[in-house]
Amino acid sequence: MNNALGFSKYTSIKKGGLMETAIDQRGKASEKEPVPKGAWLVLFGVWLVTCAAPMNMFKPTTISPEIMAALSIPPTSYGWIMSVFSIMGLILAMPASGIVYRLGIKKTFLVSIGSMTLGTLLGALANDYILLLVSRVIEGTGMGFMAVATPTAISLWFPPSRRALPLGIYQTWLPVGSLLTMNLAPILTASFGWHAIWWFCLGFCICACVVFLATWKEPPAGAFAEEAAPAGESGKLPLSQVLRNPSVWVLCLVFLVFAFTCAGTTPSFWPLYMRTEVGLDPSTAAFIASLCTILGLAGAPLGGWLADRIGRLKVVMMIGWAAVVFYFCFAFSATSIPFLFVLAVVNGLLQGWIPVATTASVLKVVGDKSLVPFSMGLLNVFRNGGNILGGMALAYVIDPFGWAMGSWMLCLPPIFVAIVLVMVVTRKVLK
Repeated sequence: MNNALGFSKYTSIKKGGLMETAIDQRGKASEKEPVPKGAWLVLFGVWLVTCAAPMNMFKPTTISPEIMAALSIPPTSYGWIMSVFSIMGLILAMPASGIVYRLGIKKTFLVSIGSMTLGTLLGALANDYILLLVSRVIEGTGMGFMAVATPTAISLWFPPSRRALPLGIYQTWLPVGSLLTMNLAPILTASFGWHAIWWFCLGFCICACVVFLATWKEPPAGAFAEEAAPAGESGKLPLSQVLRNPSVWVLCLVFLVFAFTCAGTTPSFWPLYMRTEVGLDPSTAAFIASLCTILGLAGAPLGGWLADRIGRLKVVMMIGWAAVVFYFCFAFSATSIPFLFVLAVVNGLLQGWIPVATTASVLKVVGDKSLVPFSMGLLNVFRNGGNILGGMALAYVIDPFGWAMGSWMLCLPPIFVAIVLVMVVTRKVLK
C-alpha cells in the first residue's frame, strides 16, 4: 500500500535492481548505491521549476525606483513588496509540508508553479499598489510550497550516498534565478516598461511547468533499503516524531544561523559598509558583494560532490562554517580592496556547503523518508525567520558598537553555538 509520496507500507531488501549493494549490520551500504534511471532528468525539471521562485521574488529589486514612481508607492510601503515573500514562506512552511505529504510531489509542484503563474499574471496587469501587493502574496505562496517540495523530491529519487551532489545543484536555484531576473529587469524596463519583467517571468513559469510535466516520473517506492518504513505504521503522527528529534532542532538552528548571517546580514549590509566605510563606488561594492552569490553557482555543487565523495556531511558543513567565521572576522573591518575580494571569493565558494550538508543531513537524522516533508517544513520556518531577522538586526548595533564590533557580537556567537551543537548533539547520527 502506497501513500501520496509513494512510500510502500511494507519494504524489504531485494537482491539486484536498484539495491545492488549489500547492507552491513549497521545498515550502511558497502558501496555506493546506483542512482535510479531517469533521476537526473527529473532533477532538471524540478530545478527549472524551482528557479522560477527566486526569479519572481527578486524581479522588483533592481527597478524599484521605476515601480515606485509609476505606482506612487512611498518607500515605507515598498518594503512590503519584497518582505512578503519571506513572510509567506515563514507562514506556509509547515502547512506546505502537510500538503506535500498528502498530495504528493507532483501535485504540490503544480500547485506551486500555478500560484506563481497566477501571481505573476496579476502583477503584469497591476496598475496600483494594492493589486501588486496581492500578486506578490500569491507568488510568495508558490515559493513557500517549492522550498519544501524540492528537497523532498531529491530525497525520494537519490540514494543517501549520492544525494549531496543533486542537493548542491538544487542550491543553485537562488543565485541562478535572482541573478537572471535582477540583470534582465533593468534592460527590459528601459525598452518596454517595468511590466515587461513580469511578462518575461510569466513565460518562464509556463515553460518550466511544461518541462516539469515532460520530465517528472514518480520515484521508485522502497528503493533504499536502509531507510525505515513510513511513520504511520507506528501509529504516531509524522510531525510528532520530527518535533521530538533533537537532531532535527539542531539542523533547524543551523539553517536559522546561516540564513541570519549569510542570507540576511551579508547581502543587506556588506555593500553599504564598503560604500560608507571603505569609500568604494556603488558598482565596485555591488560587484564584490555579488561574488558571494555568483561563486555559489560552483561552490554548492562542489560541496555536494565532496560530501558524496568522502561520505562525511559533517566535515563538509564544518568547512563551510570555517569559511563563514573567517569572513565575519574581517568583512566589516577590512579596508583593503584586494582583501575584500579574497573574503568574497572564500565566502562565495564555501558558504553554500552549509545548506547543502544540512539539507542532506535531514534524512540521516530522521531515518524515514516519510518524515522528510515535515522536517523540511520545520527547517524552512527557521530559514525564513533568519532571513527576516538578518535583514534588519545589524542596523541596531552599528551605532552603539560600530561595524566591526557590532558584526562580531551579532554573528559570531550564534555561529559558534550552532557548530558546538552540531558536533555534540548529532555525533551519533552524523559523520
